[in-house]
Amino acid sequence: MANDLSDEQLRAIYAWIDAIPLSRPKKNMARDFSDGVMLAEVVAAYFPQLVEVHNYPAANNIRQKVYNHETLNTKVLKKLGFSIPRETIEDIVNAKPGVIEGVLNTLQIKMAKYRERKASGGGDDQSQREAPPQKQQNKDNYAVPETQPPRREQSKPAAAPGPVSHHAPASKNQKNNVVASVDEELLLEKEQTIRDLQETVEILELKIAKLEQLVRLKDSKIQKLQQAR
Repeated sequence: MANDLSDEQLRAIYAWIDAIPLSRPKKNMARDFSDGVMLAEVVAAYFPQLVEVHNYPAANNIRQKVYNHETLNTKVLKKLGFSIPRETIEDIVNAKPGVIEGVLNTLQIKMAKYRERKASGGGDDQSQREAPPQKQQNKDNYAVPETQPPRREQSKPAAAPGPVSHHAPASKNQKNNVVASVDEELLLEKEQTIRDLQETVEILELKIAKLEQLVRLKDSKIQKLQQAR
């Protein structure tokens, strides 16, 4: 998918992602986005009301990565008017170079169109009607959402679409909700890590059992050879 993008478009995508405060440092795009967590966070930075980030635990195994992307398709991207094909999901979870850039390019366009629909009266939020978010146009004439996402501690308020900073202090209930959400996400990550470690232990135990069996067979052969002498 990234093969269809120009160098200028790719640079714009990388700059856009760098401007969004995500939960982990961005080192390798293909690997960083492989489990769907950072993709969910990108949408949440602009439309926090659409995404419950704690539904997307960090993952190392393929099955959980695919599940995260399928959940994102069903619960979030469908509302924006598109979904990631299964073949593309498989490429993403396997960290195939160049694939996620194409998905992010499409996500930019779809988020901009979604925001335009909301700003033109598609929603009931008064703040959406009073302050419709702006959109930028790059040199290739495709819509790009504003590249200054909101502060992460306010990821769940019913705010106007677009990366707008909210200066009003968060209520005590909002702070408690954020803390609870973070705690739940950390718990899910720890549970996933424990499951991965358990799988590793099971694999190692199987290997040990096979090695012990081979040792017994070897000892038996040695004993037979000694008896034959």
